[in-house]
Amino acid sequence: MDVQKDRYYAALTGDAIQSSRLGSEARSRLHDAILNTGEELTDAFPGLVIGGINIFRGDSVQFLLSEPAKSLRAALFFRAALKASTGSLKVDMRIAIGIGTIDFMPETSKGGADGEAYRLSGPALDSMGTKQTLCLALPQSFGSHHNLEALKTTVVLVGTLADRWTEKQALAVKGALLGYTQDETRQIWPSTVTRQAVAKSLDGAGWFALERALQSFENLEFHLHIRPQP
Repeated sequence: MDVQKDRYYAALTGDAIQSSRLGSEARSRLHDAILNTGEELTDAFPGLVIGGINIFRGDSVQFLLSEPAKSLRAALFFRAALKASTGSLKVDMRIAIGIGTIDFMPETSKGGADGEAYRLSGPALDSMGTKQTLCLALPQSFGSHHNLEALKTTVVLVGTLADRWTEKQALAVKGALLGYTQDETRQIWPSTVTRQAVAKSLDGAGWFALERALQSFENLEFHLHIRPQP
């Protein structure tokens, strides 16, 4: 698959939190939930995911995005959709976002891709502390920017908000990330619910702050000058 070597992509690497506590049947359910969540993400944002979703070790996932500006939204969507679908498993996922160039993307395999974005994302996940569930890794070629550390801190804080989502709050956020109105979000609810209940779930999830953070992240990424690699 052709990739441009003079632009940035976003590689996201994640693993399920405390999945070792699950029995074999529950781990099978988790694998299916991660697979379904990946398909949801691909369908929800057409053209964003490149090369499909790579699931490994049964509870870990990696995928590449064509638009780094959408990487935080995609990470939150993956966590929200997974939380909303796993019910009694109560599973969440740590995710590391690596933004960088891509050297190689195979034509037919979901695995085997290589590049700066991957080399940043994987180690960032491995080095993430036990209390952190979302992080951002940027290359040196990104250039100096006074707000980069603030940007990374914002991603950490956004992850901390996501840690606290209930199943209903995750479902409400999932709809909001898709740009749904509260009435439209009601249509994806597994049971009859009022618009006021959706609004209450969004408030409890901290959507007001999340939306501000997303807007800031997406605007910054969109306007950044991306320089070709030597």
